[in-house]
Amino acid sequence: MKITFLGTGGGRWVVLKQLRASGGFVIELDGEKIHIDPGPGALVRAKEHGVNLCDLTGVLVSHRHQDHFNDAVVAIECMTRGVTKKNGVFASNSMVIRGNKEHPPILDRYHSKMLDRIDIMKPSDSIMVGRVRVTATPTKHGDDKGMGFVLEGEDLRIGYTGDGEYFPGMEKHFGDCDYLIMNVLRPRTDAWPGHMNTEGARKLVSGAKPGQAIIKHLGMRMLNGVAEREAAWIEKETRIRTMVARDGMIISAGPAKRPGKKIPENFADENGY
Repeated sequence: MKITFLGTGGGRWVVLKQLRASGGFVIELDGEKIHIDPGPGALVRAKEHGVNLCDLTGVLVSHRHQDHFNDAVVAIECMTRGVTKKNGVFASNSMVIRGNKEHPPILDRYHSKMLDRIDIMKPSDSIMVGRVRVTATPTKHGDDKGMGFVLEGEDLRIGYTGDGEYFPGMEKHFGDCDYLIMNVLRPRTDAWPGHMNTEGARKLVSGAKPGQAIIKHLGMRMLNGVAEREAAWIEKETRIRTMVARDGMIISAGPAKRPGKKIPENFADENGY
């Protein structure tokens, strides 16, 4: 298993100023290579960090906000070898794939015809991307059709919250995850409807008990060391290892210990958080 983070920024100004990159992340699992939420700059960041998007077998988009879908067609063009080889799966919600009167679909017929399959998903739907099962999870966000994903391989389970605030019962969708990737826009003292802060992330981690929690999609108020302090707080409160993703960071490992990797009381202090 390998996860490469091509972007860890979130929120309008972090993305527009590229204070952190916004290229989404790529999961390699059981022979599949899946790009999730390829936002602005995904192709450039993939090149920078040595990720060959021509090897993709799937592209997933959680919702129709620019920082999550901007480079999806570029990723699909890579996956289909410049639209010369029929290949791969594209999955998202109906707003992304079909659009409506105000918003056209992001995918045109030229690219659509070269995909093996296009799947319109809603929460609780499951599809297969090769050998990996992908299940959509609900969110509470400005895009009411938005979703997260759980990816399951033969021996490993990875959760991704997508965008949205914590809601009671959210943890049941992410139980038994080896890795839980969370979009956490703001610190615990600063709530914004439709977005997760670290207090919501704490509740989610405490209930879901993943092997390891990972924070990304950082807004302006999570920069300059704030995210690292907040992650240390979540770790101390939940006793579950919690880290902040960095642009270009790679996680390459097998299953993490479940349900939650227990750590000593003074772990955060010992590790300099």
